[in-house]
Amino acid sequence: MVTVALDLDPSKATEWIAAASPTHPTLIDSHHLVDVHLGINNVPMAVWIDESGTLVRPPESASIEPSPLRDMEVTDDLPERMALMFTEVKKFPDVAEDYRAAIADWVEKGSDSRFALEPHEVIAASLPRPLDHSRAAALFALGCHLHDTVGKDAAIPFWKQAHAAHPENWTYKRQAWTLESTPAGESSDMAQEVTDSYGTSWLDDMLALGGGDTYGTRPAL
Repeated sequence: MVTVALDLDPSKATEWIAAASPTHPTLIDSHHLVDVHLGINNVPMAVWIDESGTLVRPPESASIEPSPLRDMEVTDDLPERMALMFTEVKKFPDVAEDYRAAIADWVEKGSDSRFALEPHEVIAASLPRPLDHSRAAALFALGCHLHDTVGKDAAIPFWKQAHAAHPENWTYKRQAWTLESTPAGESSDMAQEVTDSYGTSWLDDMLALGGGDTYGTRPAL
Protein backbone atom coordinates (compact mmCIF):
# COMPACT_ATOMS: atom_id res chain seq x y z
CA MET A 1 0.00 0.00 0.00
CA VAL A 2 1.22 3.47 -0.94
CA THR A 3 -0.47 6.68 0.15
CA VAL A 4 -0.28 9.94 -1.79
CA ALA A 5 -0.84 13.27 -0.06
CA LEU A 6 -2.47 15.93 -2.23
CA ASP A 7 -1.31 19.37 -1.15
CA LEU A 8 0.39 22.36 -2.71
CA ASP A 9 2.16 22.81 0.62
CA PRO A 10 4.16 19.62 1.26
CA SER A 11 4.69 20.61 4.90
CA LYS A 12 0.99 19.90 5.53
CA ALA A 13 1.72 16.20 4.98
CA THR A 14 4.92 15.85 6.98
CA GLU A 15 3.17 15.05 10.27
CA TRP A 16 1.45 12.03 8.73
CA ILE A 17 4.53 10.93 6.79
CA ALA A 18 6.59 11.00 9.97
CA ALA A 19 3.96 8.96 11.81
CA ALA A 20 4.00 6.29 9.09
CA SER A 21 7.79 6.19 8.70
CA PRO A 22 9.73 4.06 8.07
CA THR A 23 7.42 1.14 7.25
CA HIS A 24 4.80 2.84 5.14
CA PRO A 25 5.72 4.49 1.80
CA THR A 26 4.12 7.90 1.30
CA LEU A 27 4.36 10.34 -1.61
CA ILE A 28 3.37 14.00 -1.97
CA ASP A 29 1.55 15.10 -5.12
CA SER A 30 1.75 18.88 -4.83
CA HIS A 31 0.02 19.55 -8.16
CA HIS A 32 -2.68 16.88 -8.05
CA LEU A 33 -1.41 14.81 -10.95
CA VAL A 34 -3.25 11.74 -9.69
CA ASP A 35 -6.47 13.69 -10.26
CA VAL A 36 -5.62 13.88 -13.93
CA HIS A 37 -4.07 10.46 -14.47
CA LEU A 38 -6.20 8.27 -12.19
CA GLY A 39 -9.46 10.19 -11.79
CA ILE A 40 -9.10 11.00 -8.09
CA ASN A 41 -11.65 13.68 -7.14
CA ASN A 42 -11.71 13.58 -3.34
CA VAL A 43 -9.86 12.15 -0.35
CA PRO A 44 -9.59 9.50 0.85
CA MET A 45 -9.84 7.59 -2.43
CA ALA A 46 -7.92 4.63 -3.80
CA VAL A 47 -7.24 2.61 -6.91
CA TRP A 48 -6.14 -0.99 -6.92
CA ILE A 49 -3.15 -1.87 -9.12
CA ASP A 50 -1.99 -5.45 -9.53
CA GLU A 51 1.56 -6.80 -9.90
CA SER A 52 1.51 -6.19 -13.67
CA GLY A 53 0.66 -2.51 -13.22
CA THR A 54 -2.95 -2.97 -14.34
CA LEU A 55 -5.80 -1.17 -12.61
CA VAL A 56 -8.20 -3.73 -11.20
CA ARG A 57 -10.50 -1.27 -9.43
CA PRO A 58 -11.28 2.31 -10.46
CA PRO A 59 -10.94 5.30 -8.10
CA GLU A 60 -13.48 5.14 -5.30
CA SER A 61 -13.90 6.29 -1.72
CA ALA A 62 -11.54 4.24 0.40
CA SER A 63 -12.21 4.50 4.12
CA ILE A 64 -11.31 1.33 6.03
CA GLU A 65 -12.85 2.23 9.38
CA PRO A 66 -16.02 4.14 10.27
CA SER A 67 -15.59 7.88 10.81
CA PRO A 68 -16.06 8.99 14.43
CA LEU A 69 -17.96 12.00 13.07
CA ARG A 70 -20.86 9.69 12.26
CA ASP A 71 -21.37 9.14 15.99
CA MET A 72 -21.25 12.80 16.92
CA GLU A 73 -24.42 13.99 18.62
CA VAL A 74 -26.10 16.96 16.97
CA THR A 75 -27.40 18.93 19.93
CA ASP A 76 -29.79 21.86 20.05
CA ASP A 77 -27.13 24.19 21.42
CA LEU A 78 -24.95 23.96 18.29
CA PRO A 79 -25.00 26.93 15.91
CA GLU A 80 -27.51 26.26 13.14
CA ARG A 81 -24.96 26.05 10.35
CA MET A 82 -22.66 23.76 12.32
CA ALA A 83 -25.59 21.51 13.20
CA LEU A 84 -26.53 21.30 9.52
CA MET A 85 -22.97 20.40 8.56
CA PHE A 86 -22.73 17.60 11.15
CA THR A 87 -26.17 16.30 10.14
CA GLU A 88 -25.03 15.98 6.53
CA VAL A 89 -21.72 14.39 7.54
CA LYS A 90 -23.62 11.69 9.43
CA LYS A 91 -25.33 10.82 6.12
CA PHE A 92 -22.05 9.93 4.38
CA PRO A 93 -22.29 6.37 3.01
CA ASP A 94 -20.44 4.04 5.38
CA VAL A 95 -18.97 1.00 3.65
CA ALA A 96 -15.65 1.03 5.51
CA GLU A 97 -15.90 -2.49 6.90
CA ASP A 98 -16.99 -3.93 3.55
CA TYR A 99 -14.21 -2.10 1.73
CA ARG A 100 -11.59 -3.33 4.18
CA ALA A 101 -12.86 -6.90 3.79
CA ALA A 102 -12.69 -6.52 0.00
CA ILE A 103 -9.03 -5.48 0.22
CA ALA A 104 -8.26 -8.49 2.42
CA ASP A 105 -10.01 -10.77 -0.06
CA TRP A 106 -7.93 -9.37 -2.94
CA VAL A 107 -4.69 -9.75 -0.97
CA GLU A 108 -5.55 -13.39 -0.28
CA LYS A 109 -6.91 -14.41 -3.67
CA GLY A 110 -5.31 -12.01 -6.15
CA SER A 111 -6.92 -12.07 -9.58
CA ASP A 112 -9.37 -14.74 -8.36
CA SER A 113 -10.94 -12.26 -5.96
CA ARG A 114 -14.41 -11.22 -7.08
CA PHE A 115 -13.45 -7.64 -6.23
CA ALA A 116 -10.61 -7.58 -8.80
CA LEU A 117 -12.19 -6.40 -12.04
CA GLU A 118 -11.29 -7.08 -15.65
CA PRO A 119 -10.05 -4.07 -17.68
CA HIS A 120 -13.38 -3.56 -19.45
CA GLU A 121 -15.15 -3.65 -16.08
CA VAL A 122 -12.78 -1.03 -14.67
CA ILE A 123 -13.52 1.23 -17.63
CA ALA A 124 -17.25 0.71 -17.28
CA ALA A 125 -17.10 1.48 -13.55
CA SER A 126 -14.92 4.56 -13.94
CA LEU A 127 -16.30 8.07 -13.74
CA PRO A 128 -16.92 9.83 -17.07
CA ARG A 129 -14.31 12.19 -18.47
CA PRO A 130 -16.12 14.82 -20.56
CA LEU A 131 -14.32 17.75 -22.15
CA ASP A 132 -15.27 20.06 -19.28
CA HIS A 133 -13.33 17.85 -16.86
CA SER A 134 -10.22 18.08 -19.02
CA ARG A 135 -10.71 21.83 -19.21
CA ALA A 136 -10.99 21.94 -15.42
CA ALA A 137 -7.71 20.05 -15.08
CA ALA A 138 -5.97 22.57 -17.32
CA LEU A 139 -7.44 25.52 -15.42
CA PHE A 140 -6.48 24.02 -12.08
CA ALA A 141 -2.91 23.38 -13.30
CA LEU A 142 -2.67 26.97 -14.54
CA GLY A 143 -3.86 28.17 -11.14
CA CYS A 144 -1.19 26.04 -9.44
CA HIS A 145 1.48 27.56 -11.66
CA LEU A 146 0.32 31.08 -10.87
CA HIS A 147 0.12 30.26 -7.17
CA ASP A 148 3.75 29.13 -7.22
CA THR A 149 5.11 31.95 -9.40
CA VAL A 150 2.91 34.98 -8.70
CA GLY A 151 0.82 34.28 -5.63
CA LYS A 152 -2.51 32.95 -4.41
CA ASP A 153 -4.59 35.90 -5.58
CA ALA A 154 -3.49 35.35 -9.19
CA ALA A 155 -4.58 31.72 -9.00
CA ILE A 156 -8.09 32.26 -7.64
CA PRO A 157 -9.84 33.28 -10.93
CA PHE A 158 -8.57 30.14 -12.67
CA TRP A 159 -9.40 27.89 -9.75
CA LYS A 160 -12.94 29.30 -9.71
CA GLN A 161 -13.29 28.39 -13.39
CA ALA A 162 -11.96 24.89 -12.68
CA HIS A 163 -14.56 24.44 -9.94
CA ALA A 164 -17.35 25.52 -12.29
CA ALA A 165 -16.17 23.18 -15.05
CA HIS A 166 -15.91 20.14 -12.73
CA PRO A 167 -18.07 20.80 -9.66
CA GLU A 168 -17.81 17.19 -8.41
CA ASN A 169 -14.02 17.40 -8.08
CA TRP A 170 -13.56 18.08 -4.41
CA THR A 171 -9.76 17.99 -4.48
CA TYR A 172 -9.70 21.05 -6.73
CA LYS A 173 -12.11 22.86 -4.41
CA ARG A 174 -10.69 21.80 -1.07
CA GLN A 175 -7.12 22.59 -2.14
CA ALA A 176 -8.03 26.11 -3.24
CA TRP A 177 -10.41 26.81 -0.37
CA THR A 178 -8.09 25.69 2.42
CA LEU A 179 -5.45 28.15 1.26
CA GLU A 180 -8.04 30.90 1.64
CA SER A 181 -9.73 29.88 4.89
CA THR A 182 -6.87 28.48 7.02
CA PRO A 183 -5.18 31.03 9.30
CA ALA A 184 -1.40 31.22 8.94
CA GLY A 185 0.40 28.58 10.96
CA GLU A 186 -2.70 26.52 11.71
CA SER A 187 -3.86 23.12 10.46
CA SER A 188 -6.11 22.98 7.41
CA ASP A 189 -9.57 24.40 8.02
CA MET A 190 -12.25 21.74 7.60
CA ALA A 191 -15.31 24.03 7.29
CA GLN A 192 -13.79 26.05 4.43
CA GLU A 193 -16.18 28.99 4.54
CA VAL A 194 -14.88 31.00 1.58
CA THR A 195 -17.91 33.06 0.57
CA ASP A 196 -15.90 36.29 0.31
CA SER A 197 -13.44 34.89 -2.22
CA TYR A 198 -15.29 32.05 -3.93
CA GLY A 199 -18.94 32.81 -3.22
CA THR A 200 -19.54 29.44 -1.60
CA SER A 201 -18.31 26.94 1.00
CA TRP A 202 -17.80 23.22 1.46
CA LEU A 203 -21.25 22.87 3.03
CA ASP A 204 -23.01 24.97 0.39
CA ASP A 205 -21.50 23.00 -2.48
CA MET A 206 -22.11 19.65 -0.80
CA LEU A 207 -25.80 20.53 -0.39
CA ALA A 208 -25.99 21.79 -3.98
CA LEU A 209 -24.65 18.44 -5.23
CA GLY A 210 -27.12 16.34 -3.26
CA GLY A 211 -25.93 16.46 0.37
CA GLY A 212 -24.20 13.87 2.51
CA ASP A 213 -26.09 10.95 0.94
CA THR A 214 -24.28 11.46 -2.37
CA TYR A 215 -20.90 12.74 -1.14
CA GLY A 216 -17.94 10.72 -2.38
CA THR A 217 -17.64 7.91 -4.92
CA ARG A 218 -19.20 4.92 -3.20
CA PRO A 219 -17.46 1.60 -3.98
CA ALA A 220 -19.63 -0.86 -5.87
CA LEU A 221 -18.92 -3.95 -3.80
